[in-house]
Amino acid sequence: MKNLTKLWSLALLLTAAMFMVSCDEDEPTIDVDEDGLALADGYYFAVDGEDPTQNTRLQPETVEGEGNVAVEREGFFGNYVFLSAGAYNLVSVESREITSTLGGAMTEVAGEDLTGDEVTSGYSLAIMEEGGDQITISNDGFFKISYDETTTELIVMEVVNVSFIGAPSGWSDVNMDVVSSNPEDGFAFEVTDVEIRQNENYKLRINNGWKIIRSNEEGTGYIAFTNYGGAADALVPGGGDIPFSEEDGLYTISVELQNDGGAFVEFNKTGEAEEITFDPAEYQFGVIGSANANGFDADRNLHYTGETDGVHKWVGVVYFGENSVDDQGRRFKFRTNDDWAFNIGGTLPADGSEATLAVNGADIEAPAAGAYYITLSTADEGDTWISTMSATGWGVIGEGSPSASWDEDLDMTAEGFAEGVTTYTLTGDFSGEYKFRAGDSWDFNLGGDPTALSAGGDNLSVDADGTYTVTLTFDGENYTSSITAQ
Repeated sequence: MKNLTKLWSLALLLTAAMFMVSCDEDEPTIDVDEDGLALADGYYFAVDGEDPTQNTRLQPETVEGEGNVAVEREGFFGNYVFLSAGAYNLVSVESREITSTLGGAMTEVAGEDLTGDEVTSGYSLAIMEEGGDQITISNDGFFKISYDETTTELIVMEVVNVSFIGAPSGWSDVNMDVVSSNPEDGFAFEVTDVEIRQNENYKLRINNGWKIIRSNEEGTGYIAFTNYGGAADALVPGGGDIPFSEEDGLYTISVELQNDGGAFVEFNKTGEAEEITFDPAEYQFGVIGSANANGFDADRNLHYTGETDGVHKWVGVVYFGENSVDDQGRRFKFRTNDDWAFNIGGTLPADGSEATLAVNGADIEAPAAGAYYITLSTADEGDTWISTMSATGWGVIGEGSPSASWDEDLDMTAEGFAEGVTTYTLTGDFSGEYKFRAGDSWDFNLGGDPTALSAGGDNLSVDADGTYTVTLTFDGENYTSSITAQ
């Protein structure tokens, strides 16, 4: 494990050096007052009745801003520190003296959030005031301590575990074990034999959660990070996803969180990764995103059309809504098998032109509201992924349809979605057989049993000529249709 140089010690040496210089007789001399605490100004979580120590200093800390990015918040401080069981106060040090001693009654807060966001497990909360109740720590352990001057809130959360999360695990937590602890430095965590592939993104989480939400209607609240990103050798709270830069393999992952705010992760290879072979049956692609009917809760499946001249292709019609279901904008991605282990993103225009997307690429900006025909293909067994998106949805085609032709379809009207179901309708004169097809192409067409339509299924038909409204519905997995005389 690395031992990061204590910034405070360096600061003391630099300060001393500034004053230990020779002076001319005419220059004033500065006497250094050796009385008081040898500590920098700031907040410290101190044992009641004892002087604060450097390893429990709260550092300036960022919070979550719009779009999940880290932003500065004036008067917000935090740190991960080792604490022994006992009574504590939050003290403020100025000019080497304790200027205030804060306390407050602690209450337990469950790790839940009414907005549905995933948050960290439970924590304790106190509203701090001068001379308030002492903060009781009931057991030795490693704790997240945060203090916000604006709301005067103190958060105390025991670090139960640290986890590795990202594309290698399908964005599920791989919990790590505590392997060492040092009250003067911090805690080290480790897990072994984790399969990771080059350029797969990852982050670290505390207690299997992304954040602690303390927002309020008055707008004075905040969202504290409980995840790390940025760079492996310089983890920062709320930092961006980190691409894995080493070669494919099995790795031991070691994380150290230090009392001085330093944090980093190391990878040591322990074995070889399983060889990847391309089998299209293992790639059930779906579209998932904040502008979709089910948001990020469920995919809208694409249809695999097969292999032609070495090209594997998936197609489908996706309806994007007017608004996003979260606060991060209208966006979507492709992923396989209802899981985040393999996902594709990047930049995809809505004009039908081809775009090369990347495995674990960025979220794709959703187009204007409406139905879109999407294709995704690979000609080199997954090394390169090509996609198109055009503003055409489902149409009705056939000699017995309103177009009276098997060469040209009439576009259906997308009704949007309710409770995860997208509806497409068309009213016109029907006199015989018809089918549904996507994107003005025969790559994906539907027929067969109206209550369970199938790709390439038999032609549908009406029993008598007349004016009908035909309806096509899609719940993300299954297509059904109905036809009603007008």
